Amino acid sequence: MLENVLTAFVAIVLALVVYRYRRVIVDGLRRFDARNAERIAEQEADRRDPQAHIRHTLMSAGEQVEAVSEFQVSDARLGTPVTRYVFEGKHYATRWEAESARAQRIREIANRYYAELPRALAERTGTDSVRGSTEPPKPANEASPQQQPSGSNVVPFRRGNETLH
Repeated sequence: MLENVLTAFVAIVLALVVYRYRRVIVDGLRRFDARNAERIAEQEADRRDPQAHIRHTLMSAGEQVEAVSEFQVSDARLGTPVTRYVFEGKHYATRWEAESARAQRIREIANRYYAELPRALAERTGTDSVRGSTEPPKPANEASPQQQPSGSNVVPFRRGNETLH
């Protein structure tokens, strides 16, 4: 009996908490839904854009590179504070120089990715199967008798009364 009272009490308190924070919860759900709709629209646009792969590669490379940071130092001649910029441990006088170095680093990573891509794809592809790369081919000892010999995955087209020669 006490267990039922405690369960009802917890349910009521939980309902009051949800009611109290309903606007925060609903706003969070709306933001989530908006981000999700934006992501889906971006994916649809990417399907039609031939340059989308390059853009995503550059975004991925940009995530791997640290951001440009700024700091204040005193000028050696005047003693006034001067803003300097750091990227990968190297100091730059202007943000433009530091951002240019960062952009160059991102391009190097993206170029390396595209240089290594053919080798990675060649390693990933093996012998072809009828279903493509989603299902690996069966070993020779498990092959069905209807399977084409000599590793061919082409299934000949037959009309009703034709036979294979």
